[in-house]
Amino acid sequence: MGDCERRAQHFHDLALEFLVLTRITTAIDIRENYRMMGQHYLDKARIELARAKRMTSATDFEVVSVSALPQSS
Repeated sequence: MGDCERRAQHFHDLALEFLVLTRITTAIDIRENYRMMGQHYLDKARIELARAKRMTSATDFEVVSVSALPQSS
């Protein structure tokens, strides 16, 4: 698991903690703050996953030997 995937998992775990707090908190303003923080961390997790996919696709190039490349005349 790469750094981006680890960060995404960490942000996802934080988001779940905040979203759970919205279920057990009685004060509406505090519940709303926890909900916004949970949403923020879910967004960060999505961004990290997208970054991980971009990094993976950028490193999936096929290595070709020099002799296989077309020669210019």
